Amino acid sequence: MAWLTELQKDNISNHITNDVTVLSRRYKSKKKEFDEQSVEINEIEDWEKEDWEVISKSKRKARIQRPKKAGRLFEDNIWCMFYELGFRTLNSDECLMLPWSRESSDHQQIDVLAVGEDAIFVVECKAAESTRNANFKKDIDHIEQTKEGIVKSLKELFGSDKKVKFVFATRNYRFSETSEDLCRLSAKKIYHFNENAYNYVKNLIKSYKGAVIYQFYGLMFNGELISNEKIRIPALKGNMGKHEYYMLSIEPSILLKIGFVLHRTKVNDSMSQPTYQRLLVPSRLKGIGKFIDDGGYFPNSIIINFDCSDKKLNIDFQPAGRTSSDSDSRFGTLILPNAYGIAYIIDGQHRVYGYSASQKNYKDTNTIPVVAFKNMDANEQLQIFMDINENQKAVSPSLRLDLAENLNWDSPRVDSRMLALRSSIIKVLTRDANSILYNKISVGEDNAKLTFRPFDEALKKSPLLPKGNFKSYTEDTDVCLYDCHMTDNGKAMSDSKKRISRLLKESYGYMQRNMENKYYDSYIESNRGTFGFIVLLGSVYKYLIRKGILTQKSSLEQQMNAIEPYLMALANYLSNLPAQDKSDLEIIKGAQADTTWMRKFQQAVNNEFPEFIPDGYEKWLETQDKDLQAEGQSIGREIVEKLKQQVVEKVQELFGNKWETAISEVRARCKNRINEREASDENFNSVDADWTDFIDFSDIKSIIEKHWFYKPEDDPSAVTFEKEFSIQLSPEDSFRTKKERTRWLTDLNSYRDAWEKTKGKPLNRTQVEALRTILLSLRAD
Repeated sequence: MAWLTELQKDNISNHITNDVTVLSRRYKSKKKEFDEQSVEINEIEDWEKEDWEVISKSKRKARIQRPKKAGRLFEDNIWCMFYELGFRTLNSDECLMLPWSRESSDHQQIDVLAVGEDAIFVVECKAAESTRNANFKKDIDHIEQTKEGIVKSLKELFGSDKKVKFVFATRNYRFSETSEDLCRLSAKKIYHFNENAYNYVKNLIKSYKGAVIYQFYGLMFNGELISNEKIRIPALKGNMGKHEYYMLSIEPSILLKIGFVLHRTKVNDSMSQPTYQRLLVPSRLKGIGKFIDDGGYFPNSIIINFDCSDKKLNIDFQPAGRTSSDSDSRFGTLILPNAYGIAYIIDGQHRVYGYSASQKNYKDTNTIPVVAFKNMDANEQLQIFMDINENQKAVSPSLRLDLAENLNWDSPRVDSRMLALRSSIIKVLTRDANSILYNKISVGEDNAKLTFRPFDEALKKSPLLPKGNFKSYTEDTDVCLYDCHMTDNGKAMSDSKKRISRLLKESYGYMQRNMENKYYDSYIESNRGTFGFIVLLGSVYKYLIRKGILTQKSSLEQQMNAIEPYLMALANYLSNLPAQDKSDLEIIKGAQADTTWMRKFQQAVNNEFPEFIPDGYEKWLETQDKDLQAEGQSIGREIVEKLKQQVVEKVQELFGNKWETAISEVRARCKNRINEREASDENFNSVDADWTDFIDFSDIKSIIEKHWFYKPEDDPSAVTFEKEFSIQLSPEDSFRTKKERTRWLTDLNSYRDAWEKTKGKPLNRTQVEALRTILLSLRAD
């Protein structure tokens, strides 16, 4: 008996269209963030009272627009997404109603309906104007109540062979880690499509073009059967290390359906397998498709891993029988479940998806070589991916840092585990819906306001975590929020992750509540401010432990009560930033920026709490002393000039008439500098130039080191470079080897930026004292 009457079918059809002209027109309208319409000139005032604004006028008419409400805009965004995915049967308006029982009043309005070749998607959209906590028990229960009837209606309209997927799409709603709503959606097999999923699919559309539908279906139906028919493929079974593997040749069209690429994005967090891949490069896809159509092929194998954690998705190998062979490998048939997303592509995603761009449909007629593993350990998959890509296109720094958690969590190396812990803490900050940094840090393939690196560098520098080498913890073991004495490394790391992430979330939240948004956004929630803020927080904690106010085991409440006065000092400073400090922070570039921001933040706290003197702070203050800098620069310039004179004189003394030959390489370099000067300066006359005037510090250093022990054979009493240019900067320094006796040259080389570059690295008092010692020694000679 039919579920729908003919009248019901007609009513439903009136709100669904597959007319490409209608769909194109609707897409253009829904793509806009504003509603637009034309009105009479004399009606403008009435419309403006309803928040419409005029965008153009003629003599009689005006074009007006108004931003769409959050709910409408989100529904339109989702509708447009399905259109961009290639769906060409969609609801044509917002009035589509589907019956879910025999009762005439039991109809459900559908926000978005998208009908594809293999599946139908029913989407319920929920959006808020601003972020709020989620509570959707009633809505989810209603979907469960109506689902069976709606499926009957859709299968009767579009065919019983199509799968039906219910999607609960949300925007600006936060779900906690223990959200009952998420548990309900999962239990009822309703896909939760949040902002992360939306952004991910939009990125897929950009990257995968015509191939996007395969990855999208794998995302929506991961692990679900396409059909009950098994896929049977001839294969060779072998052993590699401790793994069984299969070598097979398979049509790309099959692999596209059962394959899935585990992109390193927040939307894939729930996957049972590790996620590590980058998004495809669209230009490469198109190029590979053309390469295939022109007769090209790839002889190297695609590498995949079958996820058989669900027993109903297990693969089976049936040997072909006894074979007489000297090899342990066996030939037979590999039997695969026909299911979405069971073959995770470790290497070769561009080659696989390139076949979808083939204009000659080679995805159905070609076969490609595949090496397939089964239930491979997560870390081994990651390691294969890293090993393969190490010598190809570099894995992005952000992706490397993101993968560090999976690769190194159980590492026997202390420094590797700390890297994993830092990675894990950062991901908690951006993925916890209750964090002020929620969705604001770029992780893996996800782009966001803040980048991953400053957080990693800050945690690496901060005393919140201990420093470590291969075997042991080396610094901050008594002040960090990590139990270095716990033998269970996994528990120690989990506990530390929880404590540090909570402290960071609370501290960021405190600053946001106590600063105007423009100051908070510019100086705290920024890539440049991240390093300074987190390191400051760690140095304050270390100071409070040293004073006995806090311990390594203090509760979050105790931590914040103690730390808040210091954070307030920073908030007041940044909210009333002196003009010179503002200029210093905004102008500074390169490697010095992190240090400058960190020290300025620490200085703000030190001004309020003079006893707070972090490690290295006093030396940094010396670098801010303009008189000290001027003195150091003056001494440095005098040293270089004096060295140039004394070194040339020493070469002439030791080598006599052959002195230029002895340093011919230096002479050649100086001649080149003269020629370069002449080419760039029309007022320069090379005829009058003395090449020794163009000797630079690197030349001085090379001459001293090369001729260190030289003494003329006919003058055994000659004074060598060793005797004249050995300078001991401190009586405590070892002073026996050539390296130790010329260490002052190495130090001098590292100081030169201070007087040779406009924004060179400043000097501290110890370094200026070293320069004084060098100059006095040269003068004495």
